[in-house]
Amino acid sequence: MPVIQTQNWLYQFVELCEKQSGKGASLIQREVISDPIMKLFPHINSQACQYELLRHGLFDPNEWLTLKDKVKEMETQNVWQVVKEEYKMLRRLWDGPKVPIYIFPIKKVSSKFGEQIPNKNGVAYRKALFLFLSTELAREEIKALLAHEYNHVCRLSYLDLSPEKISLKDSLIIEGLGEYAVKDLYGEKWLGPWSNLYSLRDAIELWKEHFIPSLDVKGVKNHHHFLFGKDRSPLPKWIGYYIGYQIVNTFQKNRGPFRHNELYSKSSKEIIAGSDFPINK
Repeated sequence: MPVIQTQNWLYQFVELCEKQSGKGASLIQREVISDPIMKLFPHINSQACQYELLRHGLFDPNEWLTLKDKVKEMETQNVWQVVKEEYKMLRRLWDGPKVPIYIFPIKKVSSKFGEQIPNKNGVAYRKALFLFLSTELAREEIKALLAHEYNHVCRLSYLDLSPEKISLKDSLIIEGLGEYAVKDLYGEKWLGPWSNLYSLRDAIELWKEHFIPSLDVKGVKNHHHFLFGKDRSPLPKWIGYYIGYQIVNTFQKNRGPFRHNELYSKSSKEIIAGSDFPINK
């Protein structure tokens, strides 16, 4: 079944934690949540798999006391059914691959200095898709997140490259296509908050100075500062996501309209060449 019934895993996790009064909650999470997923990632161990999931938003093991109520509320909201139905529609629309989808509550994060607390996140691999959700999401937000992440799965399948061989230009287009899919299907209301952070003019200047010389840099791990900016990077926050989206958006305006999976099977080079972000300075 494409949408895995992870609520059963979550109830099992809580039950085992209750029996042990929460002792060893991290180990229990690894055994109940990470171990069944290990078959998808044969080159890493269970602990590394758990770390990867936690890094992207999986609930903290110590949240077991409140987890049952969250899962029940997600069931009341028909989260698993909503994802199942939307996935079927997206797969038909894009002629996409079949992948398992894992849904978990997102970790509770305390706000610092008025920062916005994330209430959803997702991560896509060629062989699996993960959604980390709060109980406060509108149905459309869940659909938009799924579309963004499943579009990544489709694009990764089209590229057929290992993470180490994906170039920066490919990473930008992967993110741009994912967010354009949200706009195309659900409207601008559900775009990420970074979609209007900058002016096109400022973004193009940053593109010329920082991105063009590095478009062929390979390895997804080497693209993070281009995508996310800030920290020790001279680039502003989320600039790569903004640029990726605007490349796809302006390509569609300049060369489109393209329908559904027609757009998602264009090469990164072609999309960039037809956008407002020229390769030549």
